[in-house]
Amino acid sequence: MNLLEQVRRGPARPHLVTAAYHTPNGPLHLGHIGGPFLSADVVARHLETLGHPVARISATDSHESYILMTARRGGLTPEAVATRYHDEALTALTGLGMHQDAWPDMHRAPYRDLYHARSHATVEDLARRGRLVHETEKLLHSTTTGQGLVGAFVQGGCPACGSGAAGSSCEACGLWFGPADLTGARPTLPEDGTAELRAVRSAFLPGDPRWFSGEEAARRFPPGYAELLEAYVAHNGRRIRLNHPLGWGVPWSGGTADDVHLSYGTGTYAAFSILRDLYRDADPAGRDAFARDTDVVTIATGGYDATLPWMFVLAFMDDDTDWQPHQHHIMNRFLLLNGSKFSTSRKHVIWAHDYLDAGLSVDALRGYLASLSNADGESDFRTAGFTDWTSRVLADRWDPIVRRALRDGAHHDATYSESFTAEAVAALTAAADALRPPTTSPRAALATLDAWITRAEPGLAPGHHPLWLAVVSLLAWPLMPTFGTQLWTALGGTGHPTLATPLPDRITAPEAYEGLSAVPRTSVEALLPQPA
Repeated sequence: MNLLEQVRRGPARPHLVTAAYHTPNGPLHLGHIGGPFLSADVVARHLETLGHPVARISATDSHESYILMTARRGGLTPEAVATRYHDEALTALTGLGMHQDAWPDMHRAPYRDLYHARSHATVEDLARRGRLVHETEKLLHSTTTGQGLVGAFVQGGCPACGSGAAGSSCEACGLWFGPADLTGARPTLPEDGTAELRAVRSAFLPGDPRWFSGEEAARRFPPGYAELLEAYVAHNGRRIRLNHPLGWGVPWSGGTADDVHLSYGTGTYAAFSILRDLYRDADPAGRDAFARDTDVVTIATGGYDATLPWMFVLAFMDDDTDWQPHQHHIMNRFLLLNGSKFSTSRKHVIWAHDYLDAGLSVDALRGYLASLSNADGESDFRTAGFTDWTSRVLADRWDPIVRRALRDGAHHDATYSESFTAEAVAALTAAADALRPPTTSPRAALATLDAWITRAEPGLAPGHHPLWLAVVSLLAWPLMPTFGTQLWTALGGTGHPTLATPLPDRITAPEAYEGLSAVPRTSVEALLPQPA
């Protein structure tokens, strides 16, 4: 049986999925994993079940201010911080089943020189075409260390909503603004003493209103997110900042010793251009994934606070550009941990590597995180809620149903009634709709999987078991890949679950299914940082 034509709705197309633009200033925690990284992996796997070729190419932002902040606090070099946590992030992602085809570190060979060259060439090209605006303004500096108080090095109040904010962005309302716009601005580190204003020369890139607009953002982001760009333009004008006095990053040509390219300006664009090269080099047809007429579908993921930095790439577009940014952006709001925001500085975290080292179920974690995914509001990872879900849903409900289907199905030849096949198509189509970007919802996809498993709770008609199990494996593999693969193997399938080939029609290796079990609450809570 082949259901591909009824579910995919069109021919196979190449896809590029980019997960966030991660800042490697510390280990990955479950807040990182449950947002952009889970969404990217789930949508990539889903596309592969439909027979689409998918490349996963992401990068780290090694020149962000929090790299330098971590280095100063730990008595380290920023290079050492970026290298360590870039590599650790890849190890954690791999352990969680979130494979990356390329994971470039922009401060290390072979990408460092290219990243610097692209940053400089971008500014030179913009200047040659009259697209830059230079202004002398006053920004805060430390009176003791001379550190430019930008990014992580300055705190205060958001000029829009009044919430506590750092640098040029507010996590509460999502607005980005100038580093001197904070109310009650003060240094983050005690050793930076007090703040004083010093004159600096700043460069800005005006955005063409045809592309740097809410209308263009609305085509590429989930509903409601374009309002962030409109609020940004209302506060800052239609332009983005390109440099700042951080002292860590790509030196700004002709600037002072601490003047560097802003990570979220030319930094994002230069990294974007390298991702473009990496895809073209890896693609068998040498396609440009970001050409305006490309047949490659490009997808990026990010957290709420990364929305505007992704949108800033739109400012680089004009009539002479031969590219376009990612076509779809899957965004998510913040994930809390037991009622409070994940915080590295407060040590209110569960580290991804600690979870893996404890040998706890990756599938259980991915499934529960999927149940919390939300593009519209915050959600809360409750340790008690997680372990209860693994017991109540996975061990007590899903596992017995699957085991019974494997047992009962072994005694019947496969038969496919028209009505049951229609149900299967409806479930697969519902999952495809749930995971279609930019409104991708792992939560809705998990609900579809749960409903399909529950469909078999009262029992299945003779001959329906292989099809039911095949659909479970297809729905599960993007979310819980080990579970999905085991069922596919039990049906005699090879590789990963896919609709691109006829579905298996008999149970040949029921022993391949190893079962779903609960995760002990004590094992999870042991991963929480213990009070001193």
